[in-house]
Amino acid sequence: MTTGWAAAELVDEPQILAGTEARILQNRTAPLTIQVLDAGGKPLANQKVTLKHDGHLFHFGAGFDRGLLPRPNENEADRRHRESFLKIFNYATLHLYWGSYEPTQGGDKHAELLQSAQWLHDQGLVARGHPLFWNHLQTVPRWVEAQATNWNSLSQLMDVRAEQLAKTVLPELEDADVFNELVQWNRFTNAFKYMTDSSKVEVVTHYLKEFRRLSPNLKLVINDYDTAPSYHQLLKTLIEAGAPVDIIGQQCHMHDGPWSVTKTWEVLNRLSQLKRPILMSELSVLSGPKRQIDWYNNVPGWNTDPENEQKQAEFLEQWYRLVYSHSNTVGIVVWNYTDRRAWLGAPVGFLRKDGTPKPAFERLHALINERWRTNGEFTTDEQGRVMVPQAYEGWYEAKCGLLTVRKKHSAAAPLKCLLNLP
Repeated sequence: MTTGWAAAELVDEPQILAGTEARILQNRTAPLTIQVLDAGGKPLANQKVTLKHDGHLFHFGAGFDRGLLPRPNENEADRRHRESFLKIFNYATLHLYWGSYEPTQGGDKHAELLQSAQWLHDQGLVARGHPLFWNHLQTVPRWVEAQATNWNSLSQLMDVRAEQLAKTVLPELEDADVFNELVQWNRFTNAFKYMTDSSKVEVVTHYLKEFRRLSPNLKLVINDYDTAPSYHQLLKTLIEAGAPVDIIGQQCHMHDGPWSVTKTWEVLNRLSQLKRPILMSELSVLSGPKRQIDWYNNVPGWNTDPENEQKQAEFLEQWYRLVYSHSNTVGIVVWNYTDRRAWLGAPVGFLRKDGTPKPAFERLHALINERWRTNGEFTTDEQGRVMVPQAYEGWYEAKCGLLTVRKKHSAAAPLKCLLNLP
């Protein structure tokens, strides 16, 4: 019996953890070189060069909440939420659930989503979308349920939605989950039942190609919570059928307990065999006790507590370092960055309901904004050069005298920049 994927080697957890820092330096840093020349092209020694790392390439993201937008009647908790959000994240998920986005046919929320996207752009963040199509019972509009009496009528409605989004919101997004939770698609019975298991690959491939045609600059994502080989196999089948899958989205909801190093590493290595970058798209880690949940309704009185906040912080610091160290990951997105209005009422945020930071926020702030940045003042050598052997990937502002440039630096394309002083 074949599984369609190469079996992973046994994971040596101590070895994997011990090698985390070395992998980060190998996969997330590269030599950065600045050379300073005079107007005639002669190297200038003993020149002060200031380097400022002002943006990560790796996506440190979170789900977007419109409560972040400034408003006249906001309170101190609102301001704390916004300030902390902007302090740690560079990437945000805008929600495009069909049922809430277009609750009545034609009654869309294009303007609202465009406002949110523009605010994110103004703050220097990258916006993504989730999801374009999903058959969850709470996301299918009632008017779609009433009109979609067969596959043809459903596909016509899907076509209209695709065209509308392509003309409005999608140009403002870097990527979007085109289909969500495909592996267990048949667990819901509604209008999307006409997309059966037997036709799923054909339909998904068709719409991925349609979104590629309608929105050629949009990176297309397939997203799922499934961590078994079945997800790998479905993705492999889609890719072999010609589906333009640009990014693999892997949900990481850990309401039942934190993932082990073994599970995390096996999931990453298995999906990496498909030669597509991996986005850890929905992260939830408790800072309160585990509770019995039904995945549909909020659990009352589910609160954070000091002991579990420390456990959350310790786990997340290790887990972020582990995922960041993997050569094929492109980002981590926290599903709820705050306990305020969190899914299921779960205490999974980095902030408490009043906007005060939990220990996890402080730990991740230290990693993202201090440990994984390269900043400083340097002096050119006799060849007019400054070379930083292990500069973290990102956008850099290099300044010498009155001259300032902003350049991209990555492990794949290390920055080699000339500064020609007047």
